[in-house]
Amino acid sequence: MTGSKAHSWKILVLRREHELTEKAEEYLHEMGYKNAQVIAIENDKTNDDKLIELLKRNDWDGVSIGGGINGFDDKFPKEVTTLHWFNRLVNLVHEHAPNAKLIFVTGPDDIIDSYERVLGSLEKPVETI
Repeated sequence: MTGSKAHSWKILVLRREHELTEKAEEYLHEMGYKNAQVIAIENDKTNDDKLIELLKRNDWDGVSIGGGINGFDDKFPKEVTTLHWFNRLVNLVHEHAPNAKLIFVTGPDDIIDSYERVLGSLEKPVETI
């Protein structure tokens, strides 16, 4: 990925677990995503406000929503409240960072492929079926 646009993409990464947030950001920086910012958020008004502030702070190329929030991480129960939270977050991103591409990640093994799949479309047409 050396010399690619990936190095300049500004990506806000939303995850549910606080434990590995710093490590996740370090990993992304090591992989060349120097402008990635990883935050752990919870399903409440305080965290919604924090997210809105971050969304407005930068002109994000993408907002990545992890599997713990989007329902793909089996460590978390499939609950309607999580679905509602995910729905609310998507709409907050749409409202406060309308130019950002939404990136839905299933888990750690899917991160880089997801970024390339979604943000790569900034440089080339998306393939259709």
